[in-house]
Amino acid sequence: MNRVEVEHYPFRMKEDPRIVGREIFSQINTLFENPMFSDTKRDLSYNLFFHFQNASNMFCEESEMRERGYPNANLFYHDRDHSVFQATYDALAITQAVLTENNHLASHLTPEGIFSIPLGSIYHDTGFVYGANLDESFAGRNSIHVEKSIKAAEEAIDQIGIPRCLNLDKVKKLVTIGIQGTHFPYDAERREEGRKLLGQLSQEDRKEAQIVRLAVQFADLGGQTARVDQNPEGLRRLRDEMNACTPNMGTKIIGKDEREIEEKRKQFLEFVVEKTVGKTGNAFFGTSDHSFAREWHKTPTASR
Repeated sequence: MNRVEVEHYPFRMKEDPRIVGREIFSQINTLFENPMFSDTKRDLSYNLFFHFQNASNMFCEESEMRERGYPNANLFYHDRDHSVFQATYDALAITQAVLTENNHLASHLTPEGIFSIPLGSIYHDTGFVYGANLDESFAGRNSIHVEKSIKAAEEAIDQIGIPRCLNLDKVKKLVTIGIQGTHFPYDAERREEGRKLLGQLSQEDRKEAQIVRLAVQFADLGGQTARVDQNPEGLRRLRDEMNACTPNMGTKIIGKDEREIEEKRKQFLEFVVEKTVGKTGNAFFGTSDHSFAREWHKTPTASR
């Protein structure tokens, strides 16, 4: 099998959205160059990019409010940049990795599953803004945002639609399972929820759904942890967002200075990332030596 190096999200925070959008559209087209999509590539590419634009637009109002200094507009971390741009790009990269590097996993993916990985990632954090009251704290929606994201995705699929070559009901179920997998922490209660969702599918579809769930999880947690500007810029933003909805909690969790932030980052990698999406990455890429993991383990001086 020919090994193909698949890179993670290459941009820094506050990159020009037009530049990001063009690159994501290019990556979408690359994904659907796969021979199985020869007759449907155009429909799939444009439809997925339209969903990308739709999710991106959902964050515009909060972003504009934040720029004007509204205190409840506090998505310093879960803004459009992570929630749509980075997660979508990394979902496309991961899907390409599975298709090009792991024939065993790829054998369980149908066109619906391949489409659902980036689609679920596109909408996975939209619950922070979907249906939000503009007077409430956007970051304060953290406890409900996954369920709201699922509703946002379902509504978008109904209103925008998906290409006729795909099974609508199956895509909805796979997207739901993918987004549900982004609960953090993914504890016993969430695993039981996931099992119930999988129970609605046939035995073969369950295998595909598991791959979709793991891929969306990886695009979210593994992708954001691998950002070239995650440490310390991203961690500071996450701390600020936590403090905005739970005063002083962010500092306690992430740290107040460079030394403490770096120590917390290492602990998070060892006890969370490597034990969850680290294993997923090894399965998807066929090795632990891939672009995401290499960025996780770069020192601040080496990666800045």
